[in-house]
Amino acid sequence: MSLIGQGSNYYFVIVGKSDNPIFELEYTTKSTEKSSENRNLSQFIAHSSLDLIDESSFSANNSNMYLKVIDKFNEYYVTAFVCASSTVKFLLLHDANKIEDASLRAFFTDIYEIYCKFTLNTFYELHTPIRSSVFEKKALALAKKYLP
Repeated sequence: MSLIGQGSNYYFVIVGKSDNPIFELEYTTKSTEKSSENRNLSQFIAHSSLDLIDESSFSANNSNMYLKVIDKFNEYYVTAFVCASSTVKFLLLHDANKIEDASLRAFFTDIYEIYCKFTLNTFYELHTPIRSSVFEKKALALAKKYLP
């Protein structure tokens, strides 16, 4: 994901119970060059938001799975979704600040559904990296559908 330039850029990650990345997806609405430096920056920003997600999801007033924007780093926003077990977190790093809340909620809800279906596979060990091209294609299709 190129964090510099025009267009909207997205970095989606599913984080496991040990704060390990289970699945990563980079998506951009414009063709830009990808670099490992930008990917590392995206990972760093997402990882630094994990404590804020824990604070928000464990607060007495919050029983929602969709946590909305929980962090901001320069022009990048981190939106989060916590699975029902509270051990798996979905994070979306984006530089588009005009995304409708309904679109983000629908994206997280649909990706949560395909994640739940994937974890029901008896050959998948929970909290290990997802290396399925089918899962990746479905996640990319959802990104194209919901993220402008």
